[in-house]
Amino acid sequence: MKKVTFAMLAAGAVLLASCGGNADADKAKAAADSARVADSLAAIEASAMAQAAADSARMADSLAAVAAAAEAEAATAKGGKASGGGSKPKTETPKTEEPVKGGSTGVTKGGSSMGGSDKKTEAPAGGGKVTKGGKPM
Repeated sequence: MKKVTFAMLAAGAVLLASCGGNADADKAKAAADSARVADSLAAIEASAMAQAAADSARMADSLAAVAAAAEAEAATAKGGKASGGGSKPKTETPKTEEPVKGGSTGVTKGGSSMGGSDKKTEAPAGGGKVTKGGKPM
């Protein structure tokens, strides 16, 4: 029995020695991972900074265009000539869609008919209440 126990302990020690973690490999892997993450974060920051600079330039151009248009309009209003040719640019008024009149969607309140009639349902002759389906109670 002692020999079997000793053999099991020896096998366990060999197993632990062969399967145990390698500290140097783990450190190297962690360093590579942290370098990769740092590179990714630097790329994201650079992209964000470039986008912010582009947005800032676009906003400055837009504000300059608005200021120039206001200046030209003020010059035209005073009777002077605008620097862009003297005529005020025409603006188009956006067209709005008018609602369809008299049409029906074909769905009745609570009913299942798809006929599309515009007739309103009337109360039954006996003065009873009307349910959603139009039948007297």
